[in-house]
Amino acid sequence: MRLWFVSMECANIAEAGGVKNVTFSLCKEFASLGHDVTLFIPVFKCNTWDPLTDVCRNIGEATVSISHRKEAVMYTNAVCTQGNFKVILINHPSFAEKEAVYTYTENEQRINPAHKKGEGHTDFLFMDILFQKAVCAYLQLLGKNDQPQIVHCQDASTAVLPAFIAQTKYADIVKTVVTIHNAGPYYHHEFPDLKSAAYYTGLPEELLQLSENRGRIEPFLIAVNSGANLSTVSEVYADELKDPSNLDLTDGLSKIFYEKNVPIKGITNGFDFERYDPRDTEISKLPYEFNPENCDLDGKYKTREYFVNKVVNSNEAFKGITKYGKLEPVTKQDIYISYHGRITGQKGIRVLTATIPEIINKYGTVRFVIAGQGEPKLEEEIISLTRDYPGKITFMNGYNQSVVRMSVAASDFIVLPSYFEPCGLEDFIAQAYGTLPIAHKTGGLNKILDEKTGFLYEENTSDALTDKILDVLYWKNFDPSKILNMISAAAKHVHKEYLWKTVIEKKYLKYFKEILKKIVNLLLTLFRKENNIVNVRH
Repeated sequence: MRLWFVSMECANIAEAGGVKNVTFSLCKEFASLGHDVTLFIPVFKCNTWDPLTDVCRNIGEATVSISHRKEAVMYTNAVCTQGNFKVILINHPSFAEKEAVYTYTENEQRINPAHKKGEGHTDFLFMDILFQKAVCAYLQLLGKNDQPQIVHCQDASTAVLPAFIAQTKYADIVKTVVTIHNAGPYYHHEFPDLKSAAYYTGLPEELLQLSENRGRIEPFLIAVNSGANLSTVSEVYADELKDPSNLDLTDGLSKIFYEKNVPIKGITNGFDFERYDPRDTEISKLPYEFNPENCDLDGKYKTREYFVNKVVNSNEAFKGITKYGKLEPVTKQDIYISYHGRITGQKGIRVLTATIPEIINKYGTVRFVIAGQGEPKLEEEIISLTRDYPGKITFMNGYNQSVVRMSVAASDFIVLPSYFEPCGLEDFIAQAYGTLPIAHKTGGLNKILDEKTGFLYEENTSDALTDKILDVLYWKNFDPSKILNMISAAAKHVHKEYLWKTVIEKKYLKYFKEILKKIVNLLLTLFRKENNIVNVRH
C-alpha cells in the first residue's frame, strides 16, 4: 500500500504529546512490512534533524489560498533512518518561528509577554489549515499513479484535510482516515463560528453548517461529513465517544456521534518496546540495565539511587528541567510513587495533589516523584507541596527524556488519575520498567488488568485514590511476592500483546484493507454502470 501519515508531531523529529509516538511507530512498522510510507510534518524551530538523511531542501513549492490571501510553502524531502520511511517537511515562517509544536515556551514569553508559557499558539488555526492545504497541494502535484491509497490524519489539527482532498479530482481513489487521539475539551482545534471557519478554510458553507457543535465548527465533524473514516486509540474510548452521557468529557461531540450513528473504529495503540528496552542502557537512557520480565530488578533499584543522588539532590542542571524539592536519602524501606505526564486538569492532577498529603501523613516511607509540565496554576500547586513536605516530594518541571524515564523507572508505582484517557502510554512505559500503574478505570487505561498487571479504581476522587494506594501499600509491605509476580506479568504482557508490529498486523492491516476494498467495489460499480455491464453468473 501507498500510505501517507499526516501529523504535527513525530517522535525523534518534532515532539509534543503522545501523538508523536503513535505517528513514528505507525510509519516505522508499516515501512518495515514493505509498504510505501511517507510522513508529512511541518518544520518547527524545535525540529531535530539528526534522524533524517538524504535531505533535499526545496524540492518543490506551492501556493495555497488561506484567509483571503496567498501563502507560499516549500517542501523538503528526507528519509528517517530510525524508521526507514520517507518524510516530506512543510516549510513556512509561521512554523519555523515556533519553539514548540502547540504551545509557547518560557523563552517565547520572555520575548513577548503576551505569549504565555504553556498556552496555545494564537495563530493555531492558521497553522493547522496552512499545513493541511500544503499537504493537499502536494497531492495535486503528483500524477494519478503516484497518489496515496490512504491518507491517515492524526488528531484534530489535521482533521480538515479529508475535506480538501474531497474537492480534488483524486477524491474517489484516495481514502482518508482521521484518528481521534483526544476529544476532550481544548483538544478539538475547532473554529469559534461559521464565519471564521469559512475565512480560514474556504470550504462550502453547507459542509461547515453540517459540522456545527455548540456554535463552533468541529474539524472531526468536517472529516465525517467529507467521507473520512474515523478511528480512535482504544476500543473502550471508541465506545465512550459514542456515549451521550459523556457530553462534557467530549465537549459535546459524543451526543452528535451517537445521534448520527457515526462509526468509529477503536484500535488500541501499540507500544514500541524497542525504544524503551530496560535491558539496554543506550536505548532506555537509564544508568543501569535490568529485566522486569525475569524479576531482575537490581538495576532498577540502582537507578533509584542514581536518580535521587545524581539528579534530584545534585546541583547539576538538566536541559529542559527545573527542579523543585529534594528527597531524603534512599533506604530499603522507601516506596516510590511517580506521576509523569501533562500537568493539566484532564490528567486529574488535583485528585493527585489532594491525595499526596493523606498518603505522606499515613506512610512516612513513601516518596512522590512528579515529572511534567502544563498549566501554571497546577504546577504551582505541586511546587507548593514540595515546600510543605520537604524530603518527601520532588517535581521535575519540564521535559528531558532521560530524566523523566528515570523518574518512572526509579519508582515502585505510577499514579494515573486521568478523568478520561483515550489510550495512555505511561502505563506501558511503567510496566516495561517494572513500575506498576495505579489508574482510574477509564478509556484506554482499561487495558490494565486489575490486580494482574496493575491496579484500577472506579470513582475518580482523592478519597478513592487514597484508599486504593493504601491497599497497594499494604500488599507491598505484607505480601511482596504478589507485587513481584505482578511486575513480571505486567512486563511480559505489554511486551507480548502490545508491540506495534502485532497491533498493525492484527488490527490496522485488516482495517486499511477493508477501506481499500470499498474503493475497488466502488470503481467496479462505476465501470459496470458506464459500460452497461450486468453481473453474470458463470
